[in-house]
Amino acid sequence: MQDNQMASQPATDSFTTAAWERIASIRASIEALPLLERLSDGTLPPEIFRHYILQDALYLKHYARCLAVVAAKAPDNAQVLRFLGSAQKALNVEQGLHAGFLAQFGITPADVEAAEPSPSGFAYTNFLLATAYHCSYPVALSAILPCFWIYWKVGEAIKNRPLTEGNAFQAWINTYGDPQFAAGAREVIALTDFAARGASEAERTQMLDVFVRASQYEWMFWDSAWNLETWPV
Repeated sequence: MQDNQMASQPATDSFTTAAWERIASIRASIEALPLLERLSDGTLPPEIFRHYILQDALYLKHYARCLAVVAAKAPDNAQVLRFLGSAQKALNVEQGLHAGFLAQFGITPADVEAAEPSPSGFAYTNFLLATAYHCSYPVALSAILPCFWIYWKVGEAIKNRPLTEGNAFQAWINTYGDPQFAAGAREVIALTDFAARGASEAERTQMLDVFVRASQYEWMFWDSAWNLETWPV
């Protein structure tokens, strides 16, 4: 992925502009991940994608609950509905896109039921849930934002590459490169900026901290799939 594709950001001087700039080195590391390179050209080994998609199915179940907690903390009905809708969409992705991939790559419902989260996936979801439960609405928003924003930029960058005929992962590319997904990400960016304007200085510092940490976990999650990460003991 080219840096100018991943580097798109709000034009105004805002909290999210500063946060996006702060994770420039993390974004560069994400761009360099072999998993994404091989996914985009269809050469990703099936066992790696199986590991990724199974872990992502586990992740989305927890992420949907995290979004529901964020919705419960939202200051108005419009934002409550926005994040309840996001939680529903996360579960729909798990049940739709993932169900197709799980069947395509020979993963049964029993496999999903028996699966354990990888160390990186376990750490990431527990970080998000703890932040959503214990922190303010602006801070919780900042923790969930990297998943929206980074997936949007990754999907957009991959979709803009030359199409590989017969790419087994094209449905994944289409999902995260879809304009509707981009619109949803932009909306969460705008809501985070709005929340930041009313936050205290201490809250804004915490917002940036959790945004960076969640972005680090995004890199770790993909890298862990490439390395077929399991619990070492």
